[in-house]
Amino acid sequence: MEKISPAAILESVIHITRNSDRNVLIKGMVSTLREMFDAEQASLYWLKPAPEGSEVWLLVSASRSGGVAEYQNIKPFALADNPAFMRCVETRRCFSIPAQQQTGKIRHIHPILSRDGVMGLLEVVGNEHADGDVRMIKGFLQVFSNYVQIIDESERDTLTGLLNRRTFDKNIGRMLSESRQAGDESASSDETNSPRRRGGARAESRWLAVLDIDHFKRINDKFGHLYGDEVLLLLAGIMRRSFRNNDNLFRFGGEEFVVALEPTDADGARAVLERFRQSVESYEFPQVGEVTISIGYVRIGSQDAPATVVGHADEALYYAKHHGRNQVRSYEMLVEAHKIATSALNVDVELFE
Repeated sequence: MEKISPAAILESVIHITRNSDRNVLIKGMVSTLREMFDAEQASLYWLKPAPEGSEVWLLVSASRSGGVAEYQNIKPFALADNPAFMRCVETRRCFSIPAQQQTGKIRHIHPILSRDGVMGLLEVVGNEHADGDVRMIKGFLQVFSNYVQIIDESERDTLTGLLNRRTFDKNIGRMLSESRQAGDESASSDETNSPRRRGGARAESRWLAVLDIDHFKRINDKFGHLYGDEVLLLLAGIMRRSFRNNDNLFRFGGEEFVVALEPTDADGARAVLERFRQSVESYEFPQVGEVTISIGYVRIGSQDAPATVVGHADEALYYAKHHGRNQVRSYEMLVEAHKIATSALNVDVELFE
């Protein structure tokens, strides 16, 4: 392979750090490294903790023939099921083996290091690395890791570590766009005149839930803000254990939280929120004892504006708060039962820029 000039390296670094969007950054880095090393394919995997070891999630793959592909909902696999990945994580060093089904090609696995260990893996399938290639890729990955950690810190609440309100404001548009795309696909499937396909297209949707700790002011007044902060921290931990890896968890501020659920049906959305409510209710908070939460949630519709989605979930939460607390309420079910009136919030006003 022709030697890469320092100017080309610098230009590549500028390119991959040009955007502060995490997904765009990942795609740019994977695509750039594949092109720089003229590889057949480069793929980035992310590690996430799981009850029994770590899970591995494929995020992005770039190939010579197929361009760049993102993987939103692909099922993860256990780190222990891939010996090559496991060895790379354990040694924190590049690990190379012959590529299966590609004669003469090498599968290079590079760890992506963070302050806390290995946070991801880059897999490059191509020719054998020349002298200095490993050091160059290691340098690229460290720049990438540092930049991702800076982005992550700016996107997270300083107390709980959950995503913050600013990050929600930035991502609500993407969630709505995905719902519109799913709506378009649903409409297209309706044209097949297949009842089964029509029902399936409607069944899976994204959902937005607003959560609020009941009587949180009493906790602060009785036990002090130090214990109030501990309740928030422990609640954030219960949230992480209760929801799926692809569900987005936000702290809006104070005692209010938001969950954006990955696509599921109505029964699934209610079940996961109810399980979470029960987990909080049954947890013994140090000094404070029992803490409960109220939850309002809504289906994210293809034609909704950001203000509409949050407003409807908030209406359901308001109903829960004023009808006993410690309960999960659906906006759609409340409207159908004539418990609340259909809201006139569906206006084209972008409250979240």
